[in-house]
Amino acid sequence: MKKWECSVCGYIHEGDEAPQECPTCGVGKDKFFEIEVSTAPINQEAKGSKAQMVTDKGDTAITEHSQTQLTMLDKVTDLVLKNHLHPISVHTPNGIVPVAVVFLVLALLSNSQGLGNAAFYNLIAVSLSMPLVIFSGYLSWKKKYNGAKTSVFKIKIAASCVATIILLGLIVCKIRQPDILTNASLDRWIFLFWSLILLAAVGLAGHLGGKLVFAKKSS
Repeated sequence: MKKWECSVCGYIHEGDEAPQECPTCGVGKDKFFEIEVSTAPINQEAKGSKAQMVTDKGDTAITEHSQTQLTMLDKVTDLVLKNHLHPISVHTPNGIVPVAVVFLVLALLSNSQGLGNAAFYNLIAVSLSMPLVIFSGYLSWKKKYNGAKTSVFKIKIAASCVATIILLGLIVCKIRQPDILTNASLDRWIFLFWSLILLAAVGLAGHLGGKLVFAKKSS
């Protein structure tokens, strides 16, 4: 059985031919290349020698790479990808936004200004992390995924933009109306509605990101 690897996201497909479309990132068949699978047994000594050879080559490549003239953006991009900055940074909105929405719902049910403030402070924390999330995500998309413009990446980028806009809008509304979550007007329910849209956008972007990172094995 042949194995094919997606050159964009690393998804591995088993079959006589490459799939018409990558189920993970959505690129076409032309982005797949065949992986040569060796059936010869490998003893531990040979395996160790091979690992050492790969390490030596890797060290040589790193040395040569460091000696070339790189722009500041290239250096930053290398650091972002090497340290997995985007997968780490996205845990902030993915983890805090649901907590903020829970506080928001509790504030509306109990008419509590304290819980409303807790929701607001959590939204502030998320907003402070968004520049890093967006910047590291852009660098990863351009470098790691070659700027692929499939539906998966378009939806993920759109969801991230929508989440950022709504997040900033909610913060501005809360600043302009400090008691928006405790007054009896329709405004607080509108605030809740947009908070749920924010949660959905963050969840969608996180789901697609997880799909790209983890769904790399053939089904």
